[in-house]
Amino acid sequence: MKSFANVRPRVPEISGVGPIWWHHHGMKMHLVWFDKNKRKLMIIGSAAEVTIQPFLSNTKMGWSVRWKVIQNVPSDEISYGRRTFSGEELAAAFGLTEDSGNYGEWLISRFGADSAEQGKYIRWHEFLNIPCPGTGHDGDPNVSIEIDEEIQKAIKELLAG
Repeated sequence: MKSFANVRPRVPEISGVGPIWWHHHGMKMHLVWFDKNKRKLMIIGSAAEVTIQPFLSNTKMGWSVRWKVIQNVPSDEISYGRRTFSGEELAAAFGLTEDSGNYGEWLISRFGADSAEQGKYIRWHEFLNIPCPGTGHDGDPNVSIEIDEEIQKAIKELLAG
């Protein structure tokens, strides 16, 4: 992953406890399952879940990041998504590095962040959105996660193999 030396982290507009593009339900997201041998983890909260595991196809190798967001209970509207991250992108998304991808520069400039990759994530300090910035309100088809030490440790162990 390319690190843009000329891209400086930019402080996002803040609303409540985090960036305006981050949803406060991210504070409820916690590591609930991690199996180092299976190289899989799950981060779950009251309205969303994220599963990370290795991904291998004939053309691509990396990490499958799958998410599900349950919108506005009791209507039970659900958004699903999946992206394939490289190891470098996964490390940057979860705050293990400050690198940004080839298309992260404009996200950082426009929305404010420490690190970003278009269509995959945006992160400022411990505030992470997958796959993109949101409105910070209910109805966004993305997941907000407040990254804690337990999550970072698990991601580091996943990447170490």
